[in-house]
Amino acid sequence: MVTVSGGVAVGARECVLALDPVTRAADLSPGTPVAIGPAEAGPGARKAAVAELSALVTAAGVVAADATADLGGGFRSARIAGGAGDRRDAVLAALAVPRFADRLGPPAATLVALFGPDATKPLGAATLEAIADGRWPVLRFAVAVSDLLGPEQLVEVLALRAPAGVDPFPDGLPSVAGDHLGRVLSSYSPRRRLTLITGLWEHLCGLLRERRRVERLGKWQHGHELTVKLRARRAQHEDAILERLLPRRVTLIQAALWHPSQSYWRERFTRVLHDAMGATVLARVATTAADHGTGAALVHHRHELDAAAALLSRRAAVDAARLVPGLTGHPARPGSYVRDLAERAGQEDLSAKQLQTVDARLRTAHTYATLAWRAAEDMLCDGEDHLINPDAQAAMDSFQSVSLTGWRTAAGYFSPHRMETWPQPMSGDLPALPDRLRADPAATPASIEVVADLFWLGELADAMAQLRGRPAAELDHNHGWLSAVIPRIPQELTTVARTAAHAAQLAGLSGVVPAKPRGWGELSAALHAAQEAAEALVAGFTVPPEVQAFDATLLPGTTDRIEIARTGSTLTGWAAYMGNCIAGSDYADEAMAGRMVLLALRAPDGEIRANVSVQSTGKGWKLDEMKARFNADPAPDLVEHVRAWMRTLPPPRVTTPPVRDDPATDPSPARTARRRPPAQRLAEQWADRLTVPLRPEPALTKLIAADPTPASLVALRRLTPAALTDHVRHALHDPAQAANLWTATAHRPLTAAINELPDEVRARLAPLSRDEPLPGALRKLARLPGVAPARTAELVALRVRAAFATLLRTDDPILAAAMTARPHNPLLRAAALAVTSWGGLPTAATGPSGTARPDDAPRPDGGARPDGGARPDGGARPDGGVQPDGGVQPYETARPDGAARPNGAAQPRETARPDGAAWPEGAAQPHESARPDGAARPDGAARSDGANEPSETAGPDWVTESSDVVGPDGAAQPFPVGGLHQVGGPGGVRDSNE
Repeated sequence: MVTVSGGVAVGARECVLALDPVTRAADLSPGTPVAIGPAEAGPGARKAAVAELSALVTAAGVVAADATADLGGGFRSARIAGGAGDRRDAVLAALAVPRFADRLGPPAATLVALFGPDATKPLGAATLEAIADGRWPVLRFAVAVSDLLGPEQLVEVLALRAPAGVDPFPDGLPSVAGDHLGRVLSSYSPRRRLTLITGLWEHLCGLLRERRRVERLGKWQHGHELTVKLRARRAQHEDAILERLLPRRVTLIQAALWHPSQSYWRERFTRVLHDAMGATVLARVATTAADHGTGAALVHHRHELDAAAALLSRRAAVDAARLVPGLTGHPARPGSYVRDLAERAGQEDLSAKQLQTVDARLRTAHTYATLAWRAAEDMLCDGEDHLINPDAQAAMDSFQSVSLTGWRTAAGYFSPHRMETWPQPMSGDLPALPDRLRADPAATPASIEVVADLFWLGELADAMAQLRGRPAAELDHNHGWLSAVIPRIPQELTTVARTAAHAAQLAGLSGVVPAKPRGWGELSAALHAAQEAAEALVAGFTVPPEVQAFDATLLPGTTDRIEIARTGSTLTGWAAYMGNCIAGSDYADEAMAGRMVLLALRAPDGEIRANVSVQSTGKGWKLDEMKARFNADPAPDLVEHVRAWMRTLPPPRVTTPPVRDDPATDPSPARTARRRPPAQRLAEQWADRLTVPLRPEPALTKLIAADPTPASLVALRRLTPAALTDHVRHALHDPAQAANLWTATAHRPLTAAINELPDEVRARLAPLSRDEPLPGALRKLARLPGVAPARTAELVALRVRAAFATLLRTDDPILAAAMTARPHNPLLRAAALAVTSWGGLPTAATGPSGTARPDDAPRPDGGARPDGGARPDGGARPDGGVQPDGGVQPYETARPDGAARPNGAAQPRETARPDGAAWPEGAAQPHESARPDGAARPDGAARSDGANEPSETAGPDWVTESSDVVGPDGAAQPFPVGGLHQVGGPGGVRDSNE
């Protein structure tokens, strides 16, 4: 007998036809679409019915076969019992196919199938209106919540709208999403349910709208290639200005000893300021153009364009835009484009070709802003060699006091919200801008702002952030300099199915939902706050050795890889992607006891194709459950491959209690009072002593660009070892993070609390502070809300240090470069001990590039050191002569004369001029690179802020990624010693094990 969905048995006078005519009806797998009709039907009718079934399944999916659509000739569609989804999913899917929309029975029956027997005429009218308008996402949403709301409330749901091009419900079955929402919302009143459900819809629409805006803004930006080209173009332009100042018929020695005048430096600093202002306006216009159109952007920002255009004379604009053979055709300075846009802003009815030209100009905005920031960085950094020149320093001192009244009067302020909290300016003897305003109530910001306040630079960072889809940049004021970080776009769930599954998972893990949330955001925040205790599920699962041997192997007969879950955090990651509840306590408890093995089958591209639960029975292994994403049915051939693989598994081991030789002589002990389980006793006795205040370390949560909250630590805890190592490696592009991370991982509050307990208890509770599966007696204690967050912090610290060990063992060049630039003694000592215990590293002693290059070996670029191998100051290069990515430093090429520079001479950039001549000493060659030569300051002193230079390998811009911190830097002079380093300082060379 064949049974179809709904438990209906096919009658004796009916036949069952599948798409595959070879398979017998009795052998069809669950969920298979079939056509059911009269047994006496002829071959033609049967063939036509199968063709119609195929058309339905092709257009609407397998689930649509459950809609009992009329296939003609007395046949109707159905599915073999056991498939994912129910009849409302099927009817909704079939309704979307015009060919079958009128074959689903009477309209009233269709309405009941979608919303249940309480459906009303107003609900039917709202449904027809949604279908006519093509608002299928909101119709799927209403069907999903039909068990939670009444007919009148469903009419309100159907009235919801989604922005054009936005689909909050693109995948997943409504019945599954409704079940997940029911687990979270069933305890609330109908009115509160409606508030939360509509809040969920609006929340997802807002996220998707913002994501589309970010994607749209991304199309208004060129890539790194243009940054490289414009950097070279800008450098050539500055070189040309400098060449015009050189005396005629000058010898090489005279050129080397020549210094530009103070007026040159002042004009150069003014160009940097004006380029930053022009790039700010250009970025603001580009952002508005992406949101509202090019024409509207020109009108809206016309006064800003006029103000920025006035900063650049016509002659200077023509000079910056003059074509140079072999270089990009874009101007060297953004002001040239700003002047062009200002002229077009005054025109009416721009043609399509003119608008296209404007768009091309605006697409360079982000690149110009990036280079303007770097130029300002080079100008303001007091560690730059050009500021060693007395004339340059005098020009900078006077330049800082230049008033910006004229600029502010014409352009206004772009980030006025920052005015009240703007901190100390560059000049140490000048009070902060808010303090000066409070001291003179009659003054306006424009009347007292000067260059040293750096407010103009903060506005440039904000404009860049807005062009990346963020409201503002995160600024850090440090020793008179600005560091800027553009926050990453948060990766949030943006579909109904995934959000509902995640909420159900959190509610299941915590066991509670907030009492009276006023909206979906408040409900979601409360569920995330309650998950800390649930994260104790990270205790290891018991995986039978018969199955464990197949972890990370290919499923026989497929290209899918078997992945076995060993911790609850693994299940959490699976559930977030798959939209199921595999992370629920039922599955986890069975896995901890060793009675169930939980698997994921990953395709070659890493995507999870299915989750599988395998049960251990007395007779062997049983396939308990196997589901694809959103609990859909997996491919039948994949199911068969899993079953075939399970038949090859050795039978599970069965342990039996020992049998007594003579039961009569070994009587059972007298019944005693029942003792509480050890887990309960430990939890009750030591919970208070182990409840410690948690202080999430900002250095750790910064690895994933998150705030220092317990939820951020949980996110770190969920990362795989490889992913965490990648985050640590990426953070080390800022060498200061090595010390910050190492210091942060030393904060272990749970270990400190355990060490204060009596000796006999300390050993028993020690596994809580180790990254290993917990014994059963400690699991309840680890789940307590006061202990779970501290254990999370403990495990994150251990795993970050394990990531350092991984980088050290592979002699990672990024770690080597970080320790070269900013050595941290505790980390150096630990690294030395580790390498000694390992018997050395697997490769030869190398520099930060990871390749050995003796001092007398040829350089990777084939060029010789300008001084024959030694630096003019006798020290080694801080980075070993190569970039962290193994490339050659662009400024480490030989001087044209091959000679060392005289002591005290400025070294703007160690690159050859295009004409082969030498660069004059003291004249900064403004290439847009991080440090001119990476050398220590001539007087041997360290930078006042103790910071390090940002690496040129960080990316095309300093402030586009949250890990790329913008700011000046300096470092102590290091001396390479194998894979580690000794550090030179004022007191000479210190041993790394001090």
